[in-house]
Amino acid sequence: MIDDSDHYKDVDVVISLLNAVYCRDGADMAVQAAKHMIAAAAALLTCEHGPGETRRILRIVGNAQGKAS
Repeated sequence: MIDDSDHYKDVDVVISLLNAVYCRDGADMAVQAAKHMIAAAAALLTCEHGPGETRRILRIVGNAQGKAS
């Protein structure tokens, strides 16, 4: 079983990668990189858990993003 701290390390790596892209190539490229990461994660979720679970998770993320705005 993966410890929660391992998940946070993964998030830190992704944030560091996006920050590096932002600093090197600018905001537009960082946004494109983030979109590619989300698409890859959605594809993996679909393979592992099915399209229904993927839609549910993406809906949760969309709702959280709307609340953060």
